[in-house]
Amino acid sequence: MMNNDSDSEYEETEYLVYADFKNHLAPHQLKHEDAAFKIIGIETDTPMAEVNGNIFKGSYDMSLGTNLFFEKDNNSSPGDPLFEPVCRQQYKYVTKTDKVITFERTYIESLQQEKEVQKGEDEQKQVEEAEQPTLKLNITYKEAINKFGDEL
Repeated sequence: MMNNDSDSEYEETEYLVYADFKNHLAPHQLKHEDAAFKIIGIETDTPMAEVNGNIFKGSYDMSLGTNLFFEKDNNSSPGDPLFEPVCRQQYKYVTKTDKVITFERTYIESLQQEKEVQKGEDEQKQVEEAEQPTLKLNITYKEAINKFGDEL
């Protein structure tokens, strides 16, 4: 009998995703080694991203063109300096995509503050309702329609 571990059945898949933050995220925020980047719900219609403590809500769109992904090519052969300009770093094509996740900045407030604001709004509504005069009718809607029709 062969013992199957759940680890041996685990398969890891890597996806490259083009994310557009529409100038809400400065490039220097991702250059630090300590940059914290988390995405939650990538398989849903509205993924959420957290970048250095800032929250972004995303939606999938089709890009205007095709987005290409490249990675550094450490095994590239140097070109002939007589015919080609010398490049310090060579890159190779990895994959392409025509989908993009567009992220918009989202602000999240604590639930305690929301409860206090809601409580304050409820109290203000009660005060406004108490100040407004009330009108009570001794006639039903159907009777009012019939009476209006009779007057014409």
